[in-house]
Amino acid sequence: MSDVALVISDLGRGGTQRLLTNLANLWSQSGVEVSVITLQRRDQDFFQLSPSVQRIEIGNVSESKSIFSAVQRNFSRIRAIREAVRSTGAPVVVGFIGATNILTIAACFGLKVRVVISEQNDPRAQSIGRIWDFLRWAFYRFADVVTANSHGAVNSLARYVPKRKLAYVPNILVIPPESEPFSFACPTILAVGCFHRQKAFDVLLESFAMICAQITDWQLAFVGDGPEKETLREQVRRLGIDERVQWLGAKEDPFPYYRAAEIFALPSRYEGTPNVLLEAMACGLPVVVSDGSPGPLEWVEDGISGKVVPVENAQALADALLDLIRAPAVRKQLGQAAKSRVPECAPENAVRVWESVVGLGQ
Repeated sequence: MSDVALVISDLGRGGTQRLLTNLANLWSQSGVEVSVITLQRRDQDFFQLSPSVQRIEIGNVSESKSIFSAVQRNFSRIRAIREAVRSTGAPVVVGFIGATNILTIAACFGLKVRVVISEQNDPRAQSIGRIWDFLRWAFYRFADVVTANSHGAVNSLARYVPKRKLAYVPNILVIPPESEPFSFACPTILAVGCFHRQKAFDVLLESFAMICAQITDWQLAFVGDGPEKETLREQVRRLGIDERVQWLGAKEDPFPYYRAAEIFALPSRYEGTPNVLLEAMACGLPVVVSDGSPGPLEWVEDGISGKVVPVENAQALADALLDLIRAPAVRKQLGQAAKSRVPECAPENAVRVWESVVGLGQ
C-alpha cells in the first residue's frame, strides 16, 4: 500500500521530471511509501528513482495515426492509469504535465482518492494542442487541488478553476555535493535547458553574435539537448561563431557547469518557474532572463537579483550581457543577491509545502 502515487508521462529530460524525481526520492527517504506511474518504459529514463520507490510502467506512448486511434489510445491509457492507481492503494494521486494531468483526472473519476495536479508552465502561453487546451479548461476543475509553481500561473488557472482549489507550490532545489571540479577554458555565458523554441536559444545566439567582436575572450556554452539541436547548430554556422559556442550535451548533474560559468542566460519566450534558473541562482551566478512570463520575474528583480530584458529582443539581451561582462563587481553583487533568494526551494522548506498542499497524512 502506497501513501501517494505520482503520475507522469516519462522520466526523460525535463524540469518537471527532475521535480518529480526529487519529490519521490525525498519522500521515500523520509519513510513515505511512494509509487510512480509512467506511460514510458524505464529504459527511456534520464532521471533515476530511489530503489525504495515503486515503479509502475504502462508503456502506451506511441504516436496515433488518426483521430480515431488517438481517442482509442487515450481511453486505453485512462483505463491503464486507473488500474495502476488502484493497484497502489494510494489515497492521494498527483499528476504532472498537461495531457497526463487530464488523463489522471479522468482515470480517477469515481475512485475514493484525492487528486492533485501540478501545472509546471504558464498556461496562458503554453498550448498543449487545441483539443488538449480545451480539455485542460474542462477537466482541471474536477481535481481536488490544482497547483502551479508560480503565482502568475496560479492567477492564470483561476480563469477556469475555482480559487479554493488553487495552490502555489515551490520547486524543490536539490543541490548535489561538489564532485570533480570542472573549468571552462575561458569566461563563459551558460545556458541550460531543452533545445525547444520555448527557451529562445535562437535569440541568445543572435545576441551573442552581436557582441562577439567586443568580447574576444568569452564563449557561450549550452547544456542540454532537444528537437531544435540541429537548427541551432545551423544558426551558429550561419552566424560564423562556431569556435565561440560549446555544446556540452544533456547532463543529469549540471551543477559543475553552473559553478564554472560567469553568467547564466535564460531568455525564454514563456516559462513556469524553471529549475535551471533556481539552480543557477543557488550557485551565485548573475542571471539574465526575459519578461516573457511572470514566473522568472517572481525570483529575478531587474538590477537587484539579476537582469530582466524584453522577450525576443536580441539587442536588449546583447546589451545586458555586455554590461555584465564589463562589470565583474556587478556580476558578483547580483550573484550574491540571487543566491539569497532561493532558500524557499530548499528541500527542508519546499517538501513541507508540498505535503501540506497534497494532503499527505490527512
